[in-house]
Amino acid sequence: MKRSSLAWYVAVACFGGSLCVGSVVQADSPTTVKANPVVPTVMVTQVQSTQPTNSIVATNTVAANSEATKAVVPLDEQAALKQKQQYQAETETMGLLWMRTSAEYRALAYQGYNVALNLVKMAVTDPSHQRKPLAIVLDADETVVDNTKLMGESVANGNGRFDAPWWRQAVHQGKSQAMPGAVEFLNEVHKQGVEIFYVSNRYAPVNYDATVQNFKELGFPSVDKEHVLLFEKDSDKQPRFDAITKKYAVILYMGDNAGDFPIGTKGKTLVERNAIIDEHKEDFGTTFVVFPNPAYGSWVSALAKGYQNLSPEEQKQVNNQYLQQ
Repeated sequence: MKRSSLAWYVAVACFGGSLCVGSVVQADSPTTVKANPVVPTVMVTQVQSTQPTNSIVATNTVAANSEATKAVVPLDEQAALKQKQQYQAETETMGLLWMRTSAEYRALAYQGYNVALNLVKMAVTDPSHQRKPLAIVLDADETVVDNTKLMGESVANGNGRFDAPWWRQAVHQGKSQAMPGAVEFLNEVHKQGVEIFYVSNRYAPVNYDATVQNFKELGFPSVDKEHVLLFEKDSDKQPRFDAITKKYAVILYMGDNAGDFPIGTKGKTLVERNAIIDEHKEDFGTTFVVFPNPAYGSWVSALAKGYQNLSPEEQKQVNNQYLQQ
């Protein structure tokens, strides 16, 4: 796909905004981002916690899962979990405040959609794309829908641990809001005759119906079983990407997490993730559009093995090593 200088400039700004707020890499030059190879040496024995984009064990209902967990967890473990939730709430506060209140976050959302729409319009008029129907693939949460109010309420009540059970219960309420500019962008893409696929790691057995109803109420187009592809058995999005590309020419991927793009970052370390991004630097602003998200994502679990299961003191040690290296 052809890339305009404007698209490149804007996308770099968007992607840079995401990294500067939400990740721990250092820019060695204006054009190259390299990960520091030093990795914290905290010893970890727990099993790695799941983020919304990681593997999730199926449950029949959200409420039953939550209550069952409380019933079997000893009191001392409940106290330790509460301590983690409170610490994570404290660490989440500034990032969520930025997302909830800042003009800059809104600007980056508009910027991302403007870049994406320009790319769609160029692709529609490009004869090389006429062999298959055109499509865009996008994540849902913090890409076209905004959950920061739900997260903010949780943090204000002392829980900043956005794990799989939390997400199932939160999105099941059907209260996700549209990102600034999302409704207009999606409907313009639909009007251009381009298919839209929502590839999300919301958990289909629990959250599909609530998600579809929520998206329809927000005014999103193409909200049906063919186009809303949630996580069922595999949280890796690549198989869903592959199924789409068999029938469609995908001209654009959009998301707030590296796993929202077909570049193979799932399960990779922090250093590996950043190296993969460097390898695909020409794709950002031309085929990929990234939205900033300092609140959650695979970048958190990449900080250290089992990071989400570390004690607050251990997490502080990991955080401080990155901040000072």
